[in-house]
Amino acid sequence: MPEKNPTGSGADRIDHRQYVERCLSADNDGDSDSAEFGAARAHVERCAECKEMLAAATKMKAETLSLGAVRAPRDLRARILAALNEVDREAEARERRRIVAWISVGTIAACLVAIVFMQLRPVSNPTFDAAIATFNKMEPNFTPNVPSNSPDQLAAAFIYQFGVPMAWDFSLLGLSTVGGRFEHNSDGAPVGYSLYKGDRGALLCIVYRDEAFNFPRGGELVKGIHLYRYKGYSIAATRRYAVFAILVTKLPASDLSQVFAQLPG
Repeated sequence: MPEKNPTGSGADRIDHRQYVERCLSADNDGDSDSAEFGAARAHVERCAECKEMLAAATKMKAETLSLGAVRAPRDLRARILAALNEVDREAEARERRRIVAWISVGTIAACLVAIVFMQLRPVSNPTFDAAIATFNKMEPNFTPNVPSNSPDQLAAAFIYQFGVPMAWDFSLLGLSTVGGRFEHNSDGAPVGYSLYKGDRGALLCIVYRDEAFNFPRGGELVKGIHLYRYKGYSIAATRRYAVFAILVTKLPASDLSQVFAQLPG
């Protein structure tokens, strides 16, 4: 069967290139004894165009191989390694900053939680605790020992004993005066008690001499009387000269505030 014309159609030219590629491929793979290489080689020997293409490709291959390995500049490897190390250092720095940021956020959050918890948790106050214990002990079985059937009588009794009228009118809260009671501590110092009662609850006032008591921060100050909410109780505390009074009730502190707000300025 005659060979196709080297100067024929585009399809013929693709066939010519395939013959050349087969020759080059067989040479690269060491497969020059195969029948496919023999047929391609026979065609190239008879085809001037293929022979020219193969010669040019073979020459280019030889010239490329003659160049040998290209030697990189002596410091190129060092620069590449330094650049890679710098990338690693930057990545590590970013990771450290991220960890530190998370630790900082966590620390701040923990501190805020602790602060809020401390603010919500009532700070222990021995004076308040003792007053609450006295209220719970005396309120059920309070027995007056001085004439004090009214706020005026009670005020007069406290003036006689302490020099100041430590008595209030709590009728606005529905509380009536039960009476007053005077006792002495183990050291002989006088202590006065007055109880007010009504359908809504009870209120106990404890009076004694104390110039050293420090009023806790917070709460509300109404006409010289400090109001606090402490362990489920409302606490009112005031001092006139050296005489200290502390009042304990389970009624809301806002109720006491209304009463004290009506006192003369």
